Amino acid sequence: MTSAKEKPLPTVFQGLQSGLRMFRWVMLLLFVLFWFSGIQEIDPDQVGLLLRFGKLTGANRAAQVHEPGLLLALPYPIDRVIQVPAKQEGEVLIKEVWKGIDQTEAQDRIDPLLEGYCLTGDQNIVQAQVVVKYRISDPVSFQLATADPPAVLHDVVLAALTQTMTGWTVNDVLRLQRQDPARGGQAEGLADSVRERAQRRLDRLDCGIAISALEFKQLHPPRHVMAEFRDVQSAQIDVETKKREAEGFAFRETPKAESERNRLVQESAAYRNTLNARAMEEYSVFEQLYSEYQKNPGLVRNRIYLETVEEVLASVGKLNFVSPDDRVILDD
Repeated sequence: MTSAKEKPLPTVFQGLQSGLRMFRWVMLLLFVLFWFSGIQEIDPDQVGLLLRFGKLTGANRAAQVHEPGLLLALPYPIDRVIQVPAKQEGEVLIKEVWKGIDQTEAQDRIDPLLEGYCLTGDQNIVQAQVVVKYRISDPVSFQLATADPPAVLHDVVLAALTQTMTGWTVNDVLRLQRQDPARGGQAEGLADSVRERAQRRLDRLDCGIAISALEFKQLHPPRHVMAEFRDVQSAQIDVETKKREAEGFAFRETPKAESERNRLVQESAAYRNTLNARAMEEYSVFEQLYSEYQKNPGLVRNRIYLETVEEVLASVGKLNFVSPDDRVILDD
């Protein structure tokens, strides 16, 4: 009876040993999977940053930023891989200084709690909606320097927008450009001016953001004076149209006037030369005649008289001789 009760013990030990072996293999497999769990694949449109115990690895930017592909890393929490969309273009909408004309109830004033606005340099009010497109120029600074880079970009562009408009007149703002004396009178775009001001601020903050484009999606004066602004713009367009028409007329007619002037000058010069030549010729004849007259006055007078009579008779169409006693009546 005693031997029969002791027989199951080896079987129990064998089961325990098999279970321990299986447990060891499972633990080994889990250990291997744990150590290989840190390997990650960086997506094609992103780059990777590797943090080991919370510290960025790599001695320089080239070593710190990992291109798309497999990235060998230790398992978490030893290593942590952060993927940054460095090859994508992001977009931020600025609408704090804008409100749609049809989105608010008709009121006699602007309520800053309901709609935003910007002040121009000549103390006018405009409302704008701006779309900002950006790319990541420095993945390390973009990911680690600020907690919310798009929010920082939003605030920086909004500040640059309101600050830039204070140096522009409302007409220049609505035209989106002006003549800049600092650039020798060259045209300066409002969007470019806002973008450059915002980019300088972002560079000082070291956010790793580069603004690729800035576009005014909406820009208009407040709805209360929209009709008046349109009337002013129409009048300005009419002025510019009339000015261009006048310039075109002057461009067409000026060559004609110059040509007519040259023709009259040439004709006047030719007429003057003709008169001078005729006067010189008559003067020469008179000088000769006067010289002869001084020598023989009577002969010269008779010759002049006869030449004059010949000229008069030559110009008469019909010649009739009348006796002294006859009476002649001339009809009209």
